[in-house]
Amino acid sequence: MRELRAHYTEARSKEDGDDEKVAGLGIVYDEWTELWSGYKERINKGAVQLADTVKSYFNHDPSNVLSTVESTPPLNLIDTDDGMAYESPIPPTSYGKDLRVNLERENVKGSSFAFEVNQNGDNVWEDDNGVVHREINSLTLYEIGPVTDPAFIQTSASLRSTKEAMKERISNKPSPEPVSRELRKRRLRLMKL
Repeated sequence: MRELRAHYTEARSKEDGDDEKVAGLGIVYDEWTELWSGYKERINKGAVQLADTVKSYFNHDPSNVLSTVESTPPLNLIDTDDGMAYESPIPPTSYGKDLRVNLERENVKGSSFAFEVNQNGDNVWEDDNGVVHREINSLTLYEIGPVTDPAFIQTSASLRSTKEAMKERISNKPSPEPVSRELRKRRLRLMKL
């Protein structure tokens, strides 16, 4: 199942000759992040593997595609000591113009990414205080780009489902299917990324 994460990492406008780009640090390595009370996650350096085609969307919206690693000009991914950085050209489209203005006004404040944890690519445990920790050692990156509000993406209904899934994973029970129609729609949309 594909997952989304968003961080308060900088997304900014960058001029490269005549071309404007959006650049940011989309994935942060080796830092514990509390995604919600009682759940912490860390992506280790070296965990990121690239999908055959990695895309950059504005606000995870496939109708607002900025670039891909195969487009001209391409999405540029830079694996640094701090995390996975990206530079995406801003296309001369209506949403590209909107993105430029919003970057200038600092309405767009962060970066986000869509990924899938590879088989046996994570380690989950619960500490003595009941806090669930998830350490990701191997993931496949499908999408990375700027977002308006870099906060945890999922709704409270799916947040509860995610919490329950993690607790069940620890106890090796099968995860129940989500019951919310909205959550099913979101899950199907993420699977199409």
